[in-house]
Amino acid sequence: MEFLAKGKKEHNNDNLKKLSIVIALNIAIVLGQIIFGIIANSLSLITDALHNLQDVISLVISLIAIIFMRKSPSLHMTFGYLRSPVFAAFINTSFLIGAIFVIFISSINRLLNPEPVESIYVIVVGFFAFVINSISAFVLKEHNHHHHEDNHHHHHDEDINIKSAYLHLITDAGLSLAVVIGGIFIYLFNLYWIDPIISILFSVYIFKESIPIIKKSFYILMEGAPKHIDIDKIVRDIKNLPAVKDIHDVHLWALSDKDIYFSAHIILEDISISGFDEILSNIEKILSKEGINHITIQPESEKYKCEIYY
Repeated sequence: MEFLAKGKKEHNNDNLKKLSIVIALNIAIVLGQIIFGIIANSLSLITDALHNLQDVISLVISLIAIIFMRKSPSLHMTFGYLRSPVFAAFINTSFLIGAIFVIFISSINRLLNPEPVESIYVIVVGFFAFVINSISAFVLKEHNHHHHEDNHHHHHDEDINIKSAYLHLITDAGLSLAVVIGGIFIYLFNLYWIDPIISILFSVYIFKESIPIIKKSFYILMEGAPKHIDIDKIVRDIKNLPAVKDIHDVHLWALSDKDIYFSAHIILEDISISGFDEILSNIEKILSKEGINHITIQPESEKYKCEIYY
């Protein structure tokens, strides 16, 4: 099995532990908010629960990413499991958008036919969610800060993961605070329409947050070329190398944020193997500038020349 690419063995149990604690805390919030949202007849609590659920999901994705990035490729999974976080993100966000749609319709309905809301539950549970989200964010923030002391490149993937989870939790804390303030207004002035209004605002916000995730994960799943890389320029640069006559059958795709693959057939003048090595190292230089780290080049003679370049 030595011939397979290596998995990224990242022995970072600290991350796993902290993420697991934060996930457990957040699951407690979600359950609490859904149960008391139903008891209190409050849509804003239920919508906040959905948003917290989105974050539990993104934390679980971060966890999956860390676990799977450690797995080595196998004979059946030669790429390893690099795409699993992208898959998870796509599926979960799709479900979330469906749930948001249902909540949105219910909120409009509730706005037209207001119902009483047990504001005390809303205030207490909302505050509980606010405190736990703040603690969770603090736990992850501490982790990130502590990590920048030892600035190793291989923590990069995980740190991006952790950072996005941290930002999510901060947002959550803010939204839970909004629920509390709504609850206080309902308690003081019996303004029951505030509850669906908060719910509608949350729904729009969550929808807005979800769309880029869906788009990006769909693009990666469809083997899209990373948008920041200019394929035309790469093809021109390779064609300009000495001894290269032409290039065709070009493919560029990403398996994850960090793993970008490039393959192409190049038509060469009749050269020796060592001459080809030199061309190859020039091609690698061109590609590594763009962050492309997995390269397959098939050298061919003039008889393979084709009119189609891509």
